[in-house]
Amino acid sequence: MTTEKLQELMQARMAYFGEHLSDERVTAQLKAYAANLGTVPDNIAEQAFLIALAKCKCLNYFLRDWTTAVRDIQLDALPSPERMWENALDTARSMQEVWETACIGYTDGEGTNHGGGKAKIQAIFDKQPEAVRNYYGTPATQIKALTQSSRSELARNRYRGFVTAMDKAPVKALQAPPLPQLTQGIQPAAQIGDSNKSA
Repeated sequence: MTTEKLQELMQARMAYFGEHLSDERVTAQLKAYAANLGTVPDNIAEQAFLIALAKCKCLNYFLRDWTTAVRDIQLDALPSPERMWENALDTARSMQEVWETACIGYTDGEGTNHGGGKAKIQAIFDKQPEAVRNYYGTPATQIKALTQSSRSELARNRYRGFVTAMDKAPVKALQAPPLPQLTQGIQPAAQIGDSNKSA
């Protein structure tokens, strides 16, 4: 959140509750708010601020209410733990298919190459949110846990543990990793247009 937005919302909070604080107290509260909400985008912070104002019964708990509202808004934009479970199952099946395909006759004579299967599997595994990667630890663990179990065992044992872990994970860990950025060495594609036409 930008400093300007934080100051604006602090002034709105003080006006709403009729507060008259000393400059030192305002500075201290601004620092506390910045430490807790500094990385939150302005639009989410403002929306959460209004929710916190509506819910706040005691001014001493306003920061807690505000951060809770921010987390709720951010979680609403993410897939549910149940959807993440389905994605984890699909990813495990994809990794298993890559491994099985790579193991069919693709060796360097010593039986170690596997057609780049390990690298492909690791790339698939790394596309998952951090919380899922941390829960399983390695692609092999995820493949074994989700493809070598019966449906009843998955539903009975593994599903509950996964959903509980996703519920407890921080919002940032539930987000999918960002797409790789272009490096400076790569030239952009040619632009399409009529700039070469002569009049």
